[in-house]
Amino acid sequence: MASIKGLSSVFPKHKVFQEEIKEIGRKLFSSKIQFKKMEKVYDNSGVKTRYLTEKLDWYLEEHNWSERNFLFKKNALNLLKESIKETIEKTNTKPEKIGAIVLVNSTGISTPTIDAEIFNLFNFNNEIVRLPIFGYGCAGGVLGLNRAIEIFKSLNKTILVCNVELCSLTFRPQIFSKENVVSTALFGDGCASYLIDEEGHCQILKSTEHTWKNSLSLMGWGVEDDGLSVIFDKVIPDFITKKLPDVLNKFSFNNLDGYVLHSGGMKIIQAYRQILNNDKTISESEAILSKFGNVSSVSVLLTLEEMIKKNYNGVYLMSALGPGFTAGLSAIKMSKNG
Repeated sequence: MASIKGLSSVFPKHKVFQEEIKEIGRKLFSSKIQFKKMEKVYDNSGVKTRYLTEKLDWYLEEHNWSERNFLFKKNALNLLKESIKETIEKTNTKPEKIGAIVLVNSTGISTPTIDAEIFNLFNFNNEIVRLPIFGYGCAGGVLGLNRAIEIFKSLNKTILVCNVELCSLTFRPQIFSKENVVSTALFGDGCASYLIDEEGHCQILKSTEHTWKNSLSLMGWGVEDDGLSVIFDKVIPDFITKKLPDVLNKFSFNNLDGYVLHSGGMKIIQAYRQILNNDKTISESEAILSKFGNVSSVSVLLTLEEMIKKNYNGVYLMSALGPGFTAGLSAIKMSKNG
């Protein structure tokens, strides 16, 4: 049975506190009358610290798309090189035995893709299968896992999965909008990697996904001359509360011991609390949000990594939501001795 093993996360060196980010917001937007009302988002976001690829002064200046994407590629490769090295070492896996690389991201582009760059950093086999995935957004932590499982079943070889998101590089300081202010209060940078193999910490029992019709405008990117502009609708928490329960019921996995959830923000976590009867394991996702912010597709993997470290045992539902609007779901069995 397909299992997760060797899950490792790595972050940029610049750790910042929410009060520092709040001050950046003030420097940029305090002249705007509406900012005073928006300022409370920094205090209500649930985020206390996070990690950024660049020093804070960088975010006060305007940057073009070329510069942003150059920094994405450089920093993404550095982080992935470290996390993959950790994954390979802790599982005692030889790179040449890995049959495929699945690379998930939504915050930068590259052709050749980042997975091709990774191929040249390790002693991978020349026949390795590569699957770069762009655009899953926050759902990519689970949807990337689902794609990796499908490849594993086809190849019957070890699969390397990498998620890297450098959300902060998309910030555009010259744009005053509610979405842009919220993004400064919420998003962070980081990456995670792991292997799919026969044995590991978490067996994958069942996976699915659900995309709702006519929901394209809820979340995504706008493409501008100077980079990507964040899109998310204020109705998302209500949408989740109303629409997700039916999907969970159809998934129908009984006797769950808890949940491994994407830490999308306090309003998203509150929606999960309402749907899932305030299950105690939701606090793990809230703690990840506080420590790292929303790291898009990486976040749900950070929650899983923390629960593995704490020796959670039993059957849990992984869930992450993202552009489409799509829910990724996977039932996993965690074992203390996995």
